[in-house]
Amino acid sequence: FSWNRVKWESIVSDIPDAANVLQSLPAEVNRDIVRDAVQGNLVRERVLGALVPVLIWGGPGGYGPYRARRILTAGTNTAGGTAETEIRERLIKAREIVQGGNPVEAFRFMNNDGKIKYLGPAFFTKWLAFSSMSGSIEGKNVAPILDKRVRDWIFQNTKGTDQISLRTTSTAHYQRYLDLLDAWGGPYGRSRAQVELAIFDLTRDRPAT
Repeated sequence: FSWNRVKWESIVSDIPDAANVLQSLPAEVNRDIVRDAVQGNLVRERVLGALVPVLIWGGPGGYGPYRARRILTAGTNTAGGTAETEIRERLIKAREIVQGGNPVEAFRFMNNDGKIKYLGPAFFTKWLAFSSMSGSIEGKNVAPILDKRVRDWIFQNTKGTDQISLRTTSTAHYQRYLDLLDAWGGPYGRSRAQVELAIFDLTRDRPAT
């Protein structure tokens, strides 16, 4: 999908690494492009820039740049300072945990001690996903995304006595989600990310047939 370069750049232009990454993005983005942008900037001095394409991909629409600025400045609307330093450290720490092969602990960190103001689970699981995509976007070590879109599809398609209701704000429920993806994908040699991608594809708006 396309994104509004002028609007994004005008709103985060005083955050240097974020502005630099925006300039490098093409007019249209997809998972592969966002993965490349994130993986190329997973260092402390550029990590805010790495987060920005995740926010573009995760929330297309007019409000996205303002949400991004609120997250990147911890709601102060002022770039730099101690808030920015803390955000950088927490993003890097989450990246280290998830790349160490423990997506549940990475979720726990970002949901508790490493919580970043205004960056909720629907978006921080996207950060964990793209941070863990050191290879393919659907590799076995990719941390799957859990947001309302995925949660609602699972709930609607498991109706009955075993209906599955997941809370996106719960570490225990994220573990349950991973177990579910393993159960669904394992017998067919599918990774968690491949199952999550399939669910995502099934939720897309499609023309009537």
